Amino acid sequence: MPETGIPGRKGRSLGVLGLLVISGLLNVFIAGGAAEPFWRAVLGGLGFLDAVLAAAWVLGLPAVPSLVLARAAFGMAFGLGLMFALSLGVGLSLSLLAMALGIAAIPRGRLPLLLILPGTFYLLVFFAFAVGIIAVISFLKRGPYGGIRWIFVLENYQRALDPLYVQIVLISLWIALVTTGLCLLIGYPVAYAMARAPARWRNTLLILTMIPFWTNFLVRTLALMFVLRSDGPINGLLMSAGLIREPLSLLFTQSAVILGLVYGELPFMILPLYATLERFDFSLVEAAHDLGANEWHAFRRVIWPLTLPGVLAGSTLVFIPSVGAFITPDLLGGAKTIMIGNVIQYQFLTVRHWPFGSALSLILMAMVLAATMVYLRVGGRERVL
Repeated sequence: MPETGIPGRKGRSLGVLGLLVISGLLNVFIAGGAAEPFWRAVLGGLGFLDAVLAAAWVLGLPAVPSLVLARAAFGMAFGLGLMFALSLGVGLSLSLLAMALGIAAIPRGRLPLLLILPGTFYLLVFFAFAVGIIAVISFLKRGPYGGIRWIFVLENYQRALDPLYVQIVLISLWIALVTTGLCLLIGYPVAYAMARAPARWRNTLLILTMIPFWTNFLVRTLALMFVLRSDGPINGLLMSAGLIREPLSLLFTQSAVILGLVYGELPFMILPLYATLERFDFSLVEAAHDLGANEWHAFRRVIWPLTLPGVLAGSTLVFIPSVGAFITPDLLGGAKTIMIGNVIQYQFLTVRHWPFGSALSLILMAMVLAATMVYLRVGGRERVL
């Protein structure tokens, strides 16, 4: 027998009714402050619709729950549109209110499905819509004094194929790959040692690994600049020991950029590896030794394949931010090492060529996504084999 009326829906009825009333009042309030007649009419109509649905909900009409869910879905889409057309605060408020209304009105049996709704909403607002805006801008012309002109062209992508920018992209990919490889070579033994350490020391070692996160990344990069400069401690120690006569050029080189990226991204490699190795059953290694395997064969045939998910996760977390880095190459590389992130930053903040910067951003995003998908597919095939 279907539930009807407030007595039949006890727990959720008052919540749905309250949200409809609040939504109706908010729409009417926003409509009263809107400058354009179109928005006043639309928002006022939504407020009236909420009032009608609230009255129908009190009466317990059979089709009202479905109408309320439809109203919630429309309210979310409408609120997202208002974020870009009218006001960020107004659109976000209406979207969140509509999402709460949908959660309150949906049958309890389907409520677990809504656990993905907040994450989906966040990705739609701060990723999908943002990427959509960048995609549209990438096909527009630059204004005479910066900004954009609503003339659709392909010249931004044609310019991105210039050998100069292709070379910068290749250099960025190379630096990111080297950074990922070095982080893996350094992070795997560290994570292995942490996982094999006595239980009373593991939390301490984990905290020591995360200590760099307690300091701003920019401050850490500036500290590394002090270490690498001509009168820094490294050159000072080498000259005091008589190993060199003149200071080495450690700063403003590609090696300095790679060192800075490894220094900044290494914890992102160690933590996934440690999480995988901590759950690893090391009795399998003992079984491999009993079957005649030495340390290298036990690692290659047992430990490495079973910890490959942690390797893939850590490599992804290191590679993606490294290929688009701009602070580290800007400070440690100077004008000698320019990565694609520096070019994008320059286009947006200095030249104010937003269309070309958007095109470069989308190309970089597509390349990183393609490389990540291939890497994960290859890694999954290795796990199967």
